[in-house]
Amino acid sequence: MKKVLIPLLFLVLLLSSCFNPEKKVNITIEGDVVSPSFPIKIDVNIDNYDLKFFDENNMQINVKKEGNYYYFSDLKEGKNEVLISVFSENKKIFDKKFTIYFDDIPPNIVFLNYYLKGGELNLTASSPATDLEKFILENGNKKYNFNISLKIPIEKNKGIIKYRLYAKDKYGNKSKPQIIEINTDNDERPKILNDDLKISLFGKTNIKVSDDWTPTNNLNILLETEKNSYSLINIDEVLLEGSKEGTLVVIDNGNNYAEKKVNIELENNIPSIATGNPRLIDFSVDTFGWNYETDVDSYVVEVPYKYGWKQELETKAAYARLTDSNVAMIRKKSKYGTLSFPSRPTIRFSGTFVHLVRNILESSEENLYLPQINSEFLIGGQTVLGEKSIVMVESGSVLKFVSNSKLIIKGLFFIMPGAGKSLISGNGEIIVDGGIFIASKTIFDKIKVIGKNAKLIYLEDSEFLEGSDLLSTNDFRVCLYNTLGYKSNLNFHNTEEIYIKESTFNNLNFQNVNIFDSEKSSFVDMYINGLSKIFLDKTNVKKIKQDEFSWSKIMNSNIDSIDISGYSRSVLYKTRVATITENTSVVVK
Repeated sequence: MKKVLIPLLFLVLLLSSCFNPEKKVNITIEGDVVSPSFPIKIDVNIDNYDLKFFDENNMQINVKKEGNYYYFSDLKEGKNEVLISVFSENKKIFDKKFTIYFDDIPPNIVFLNYYLKGGELNLTASSPATDLEKFILENGNKKYNFNISLKIPIEKNKGIIKYRLYAKDKYGNKSKPQIIEINTDNDERPKILNDDLKISLFGKTNIKVSDDWTPTNNLNILLETEKNSYSLINIDEVLLEGSKEGTLVVIDNGNNYAEKKVNIELENNIPSIATGNPRLIDFSVDTFGWNYETDVDSYVVEVPYKYGWKQELETKAAYARLTDSNVAMIRKKSKYGTLSFPSRPTIRFSGTFVHLVRNILESSEENLYLPQINSEFLIGGQTVLGEKSIVMVESGSVLKFVSNSKLIIKGLFFIMPGAGKSLISGNGEIIVDGGIFIASKTIFDKIKVIGKNAKLIYLEDSEFLEGSDLLSTNDFRVCLYNTLGYKSNLNFHNTEEIYIKESTFNNLNFQNVNIFDSEKSSFVDMYINGLSKIFLDKTNVKKIKQDEFSWSKIMNSNIDSIDISGYSRSVLYKTRVATITENTSVVVK
C-alpha cells in the first residue's frame, strides 16, 4: 500500500507546482497629458502581457507603442476617461480606469517681427500658448531654436532666401509654418532714428542709426553745419562754433546714404561732484545714501575690482545697496552721458580694530586703529600692511618715518578727517602696492607717495611741502581734491584715471595716461606724451608741451604757451593762449 501512495503524492505535488494562480497586477502610469507626438509611460509588473485601451463608449482606442511608451491620436480634445485592460495569453486578467488629457492643438504665432541689421537677421516672435516650448526657424538643413528673439548672420547677394517659422509646445504640437522671405540682393539706405543730437564734452552722442547690411560701427557718420563738417572723431568740436542745427549724413558700405535735419544740444560743463555719502559704514550695513540733486540724469556707483574700477549699478535714486565691495564712489551722470569727478569714498569695514598703544607701526595683517593721543607713530625699515588689513588713523596724528623707511600698503590705509591736520614727515616713502590710500587734511613733509598698481590714491584738503612728490605707475585711479604742492611734482606713467580739482602743483608729467581731468586748478608746466588724453577746465598753466599722438581739450582756461608736436591734437575753447607752436600737429580753436 505504501508503494502505491508515494508515487501518487509525488504526482500531486508536481501538478501543484506547475499551477500558477492569478498574480496581483500593478500598473504604473507616468504622465497625464498626451498628444500624437507626446506619449505616456506605462509599466506592468508581469511578463508577457498586452494592453488594450477603451474610451468612455467602450470603443477600442488605437495606440502606437514604442517600448513602454504609448502614443494616442484619436481621443477627444481635453479630458478623457480611459479603461486599460491587461491581457496575458489572450485572457484579460486586469482592468484599470485612469484620466488623461489629450492636446493636439498647436500654438499660434500671434506676433512676428523681423528685419535686417548689420548683415544679421533679427527676429522676434510671441505666442499666447501657456505650454509653449520654443520657436523653430528652418532653412534647408539649418535649424535654429529660440524662445523670444533670434539673431543669425545672413549673406548678401544670394537672391531670395526662404525661412519657415514654427511654434512648438512641450507636447510636441507644431504650428503651421509662417514663411519669411529675405531678398538678399536688396540694399536699403541707412536709417537715422533720432531727431535731436546731444553731444557731450568728450564727444559722446546719442546718435541712433542702423543699416541692413553694414554694421553700425562701420557706418560713415558725418554732421554738417553751416560752418563745418564733423566726423565722430571730432564731433565734440562743434562746441567751438555753437551751432544749434545741423544735418546728419550716414553712408553705408554700399555707398547708400541718408540725411536728416537734427537739433543740436551741446554740453558745456562736467556735472558737479556727488556729496553727502558717508565716509564709514559697518559691513553689516549694505545700504547707504547721498544728497539728491536735480542737475543729474542718474547716479553711477563704482567699486574697485581686479582691473580697475567698474560700474556696480546705475540708479535714479539717491541710495544704493552694496553686497561685496568694501569701497564705493558715487558719480553723477548727465543727460549727455558724461560722468562727474568721483565722490569721496565710502568705506565699509568689518571686524574689530586693534588700538595701537605703542608708538611704533609694524607690519601687520590686522585691522589697526591709530588714536591721535598716542602719536607720534614711528615707521622704520620696511613696514608692510597686508591685503586684508584696514588701518584707520585719527585726525591730528603724526606719522614719522625713520632713516628713509618705507610704508607698503596692500590693503586700505585711511587718515580720517577732523578738526586737526595730520602730519607725515621724515624722508620716507608711502608705497601703495595694489592697495588703497585715502588721506584727508594731511601734510606731507619730505614724503614720496608712490603708486604701484594702486586701486585708489585719494587725497583731499592736504598739502605737499617741499621735497614731497607723487609718482604713479600703473595705478587705476588718483584723485587730488583741494590739495596744494607749490614745489611738488606729479608723475603719471600708464595711469588709468586722474582727477585733480581746486589744487595747485609745480610740474606734471604724463606718459600713456588714459584720462586726466582738471578743474579749477593751477600748474606751472605740463608735459604730455604717449597717447595721453587730457581735459582742462578753468585751469591755469604756464607751459604745456604736448607730443607723441596725445590729445587735449582745454576750456575756459589760461595758458601762457603751448607747444604741440608728434601728430598730436589740441582743442581750445574759450581759452586764452599767449603763444602757440605747432609741428606736425593740429590746434583747433
